[in-house]
Amino acid sequence: MNFTFKKLRKMQNITLSQAANNICSVSMLSRWENGQGKMDFEKVVELLEKINLTPAEFLALSGLNQPDDLSQDLEKAWLTKDQAKLQQLTTTALAKFQTSQKLIDLNYAAICSSLYYNLSRKNLLSISNQNLLNKELSHLSVWGQENLSLFRTIINVLSPRIIYQVSYQVIEHLDFIKAAGHDTFYFAITTLFEAAIALFKANNFKYAQKILDKLNTLTFKERDMQLIIGRHFLNQLAEYHNQPNEQKIIKTIFFLKEIGANHLAHYFLTIFNQIK
Repeated sequence: MNFTFKKLRKMQNITLSQAANNICSVSMLSRWENGQGKMDFEKVVELLEKINLTPAEFLALSGLNQPDDLSQDLEKAWLTKDQAKLQQLTTTALAKFQTSQKLIDLNYAAICSSLYYNLSRKNLLSISNQNLLNKELSHLSVWGQENLSLFRTIINVLSPRIIYQVSYQVIEHLDFIKAAGHDTFYFAITTLFEAAIALFKANNFKYAQKILDKLNTLTFKERDMQLIIGRHFLNQLAEYHNQPNEQKIIKTIFFLKEIGANHLAHYFLTIFNQIK
């Protein structure tokens, strides 16, 4: 992940100093990029804003288990917002899977489909392929960051039913995920947040509320303030659906700005504008 960040930063001619500004020291970013240090996930999200990528987009580009030329083509197409090229790459990837029937090719095709959807709002991933992905993800006994990343990346091209079914599997394995370490647990919870948000956007409030009900049973530590705030925001979205009143949500967004969490405030505002 860190090496991908470095490559994508350089592709856009963004300096270390520009990327690190107001987030971390230049030396800290340099060490992380070169695999010599760690970076909190919250800071990674802020850094991604500096290189013009959302977490889902970055995960998509980080998870390309394909030859370098294919990865570079997809990275370039996304960074230049070349919709025609993304469509071509997606169509080619889907055709390759139809021939090979290998899961690795299906995963790559799904990632391509997700990136193309982000630009075009056209979903090229067929229902049958979505069902195959559902079968793959729903039968996992171990949920690590790699599988969570795949799910998080392709949420936007999955049907509400599949989003909920896979989310339920993640929830069922949260105890094991938590045992894998705080970073993996944090990543799993924020992935469930993204799943609930996708369901809100799809106007499937029934499934979104079911995920939220499970999230509301969890106890977060004080250091996980972003998880606490994120869950609070999701509950406010649910309340807004039942009784439209944007004042509570606006207050939350202003509060985040007041404490300097501008990236989170902007993210929440974007989501709210998409849903209301």
